[in-house]
Amino acid sequence: MAEKSNCNTKIIVDATDPKGVLGTTLPQSDLNEITSKIENLQSFLNFDFVRTAYDLKSIQSKNRLQFNYPHKETHCFRGYPIYGSFKQFFDNDADYILHLDCDMIIHETPGFSWIKEGIRVMEENEDILCVLPKGGPSTKDKSLHQGTNDYQVDENRGLYLFKNFTSRHYLIHKKRFLRLLPLKPLWLSWRDPIKSRLFGSGKMLCWEAMVQHALEKSHMWRADLMSDQAWSLHPGDRSEKFYQLLPRIIESVRLNEFPEKQRGHFDLKLNDWKHFLD
Repeated sequence: MAEKSNCNTKIIVDATDPKGVLGTTLPQSDLNEITSKIENLQSFLNFDFVRTAYDLKSIQSKNRLQFNYPHKETHCFRGYPIYGSFKQFFDNDADYILHLDCDMIIHETPGFSWIKEGIRVMEENEDILCVLPKGGPSTKDKSLHQGTNDYQVDENRGLYLFKNFTSRHYLIHKKRFLRLLPLKPLWLSWRDPIKSRLFGSGKMLCWEAMVQHALEKSHMWRADLMSDQAWSLHPGDRSEKFYQLLPRIIESVRLNEFPEKQRGHFDLKLNDWKHFLD
């Protein structure tokens, strides 16, 4: 996807283990293995590669920029990175940041670049903060099944507009994001900001919740492309059956093949995939 977008690319990997619930429930991959695979890709694709480094001085200085206070916390109470999510905006001089959680599955037709299209949308529209591919393959009436997340349909621009923000994947306009600062720190309980200032151990809510809070108060939107040529899935079920089916799911998504009941759904519907692939 990055190659098709025809952009200078730097891959940034947050190599620290997650904390909190995620740190105790998710098995961690061998980082040497993923690093080796990325370095092998560098032999025939042109991009830079860096790992996110954690040190207390940088954590406090970046959190002062982000929250207007040098908090020491690096992850939310669930274990998702807060410091790493913010530091990526300062690890390069690019105009746009593409973030992908490692479990995202994305379809993109061979002749289409959703990254290139997302950049075009943001270059032409100052009210767009970030762009995503559509959540799930298209429904016949172009509606989305997004749970409680409200959205508007902008037919003229070919966009679904949200005040909801997701940190699972996004292409974001860096300067527009930095205009949202400082973010308001959000905490699990009223005691946690006190614990943060005294001990550096307060339990923050997830980074996406704090970005969403700022987005809701701004004039800007998250925009999902209406194009049928790119769509994304997020797998929530990590059962043994999921991992058995995963190579076939990935191949089917690449070929734009999927169960009918997946249409309009961002969350991967594993039971329907079982029947579709069996």
